[in-house]
Amino acid sequence: MKVALYGNMCNNFYTLAKTLRKELNIDAHLYLSDNVDFQHKPESDDPELLNNYPDWIHMAPEWDAFLYLRKWDKRFINELNKYDIVFLSDLGPAMAPKIKGKTIFFTTGSDITTIPFPRKFFYKYKTIKDWLAWEYIGYMQRKGIRSCTKIFTQPFYPFANAVKLLRIPKENVANCYFPILMDMNVIKPIDNPWENIDEFNRQQLKKFKFIIFHPSRLVIKKNKALVDTGHWKGNDALFRALKIFMEKYKVNDVCIALPDRKYSLDRPLAKKIIEELGIEKNIVWLKPPTDEGFPRNQLMNYYSLSDIITDEFATGWFGSIVVEGVASAKPTFCYLDKDVMKQLYPWHPIISVLDPGDIAEQLARFYFNPGEAKKVGEQSREWANAYHSIENGSRIYLNNLKKEMKDIFN
Repeated sequence: MKVALYGNMCNNFYTLAKTLRKELNIDAHLYLSDNVDFQHKPESDDPELLNNYPDWIHMAPEWDAFLYLRKWDKRFINELNKYDIVFLSDLGPAMAPKIKGKTIFFTTGSDITTIPFPRKFFYKYKTIKDWLAWEYIGYMQRKGIRSCTKIFTQPFYPFANAVKLLRIPKENVANCYFPILMDMNVIKPIDNPWENIDEFNRQQLKKFKFIIFHPSRLVIKKNKALVDTGHWKGNDALFRALKIFMEKYKVNDVCIALPDRKYSLDRPLAKKIIEELGIEKNIVWLKPPTDEGFPRNQLMNYYSLSDIITDEFATGWFGSIVVEGVASAKPTFCYLDKDVMKQLYPWHPIISVLDPGDIAEQLARFYFNPGEAKKVGEQSREWANAYHSIENGSRIYLNNLKKEMKDIFN
């Protein structure tokens, strides 16, 4: 059996391809456009792959769904038609109606919550031409999603809401959960992380005893479209929590460290709120190697030297940041829908908080009790290994693939 994968968000398909090749001896191939962000390139996890891809990883300008949408260039379609099964994410589903083999849409976020609904984001488009272009892309994405053989998604609100709005037949949506897979030999605590980071960032962070790492995009403004799509992050709750914590406990040796990158559209608003709260001296804007941010192998140093990892305080779901945080053996904060989490896991170590006052109390819990932080960190790493490692998570995948597509994976 030959399997192709396209849409490598945070290396999810790179990891899945490795799993299929190793565990099922399937001839799985990963396709990448040459203009993909470096965070979605295999070398972001495994630096030794730079300019040294194995023969099952293909990168070229023509391996781009956007090229098909823009110019009706069918070279990529013709390539994917050599495979029995094609896993798609990002703009990949737009190609699904032309693909002869079975297609699996593996939802990653915007590909199902945002791209199919351009009218929700009319305010973002600078010109009518831009809006019309995205109306066309949204139409093609909707049409493609509905034509996919199977859709692997999650029951968190943004995903479930999108499935409902798209009127996807119930039988097309997998009943099984496919957790984010990560290589725990790569995503792990790093020895001597201070020695591996940029000198500027090191000098800024060394001033503080307690570091709260917040690698999430900054999306503070709230509207219905941002809530429905899961883009709203509620980052200001963390800034307000830091203010409460510092004032209540009379401490000043704590900081929030944030990568300063272009994808944080609310940077100006964040800086304004930080200034209004008077906590500028306790905010460290980390300088990444490019304006896109840090590659994941570099990010692991910042996870490792930090005391707390924080993601979002908004929608109630989680993504790669949380898995990276717990895999780093750190207490990890993210507001979660508790009912959905009960469906997916028998237990979890994630600190689910939403209100700034509650966040502040959880910060105090770990600031004043390093032993508690160590205990929760160990539990976090244990959970990451149990449900999100290639070794254990792949068993979940393979069992679920056999359940959902018996005619192929048995």
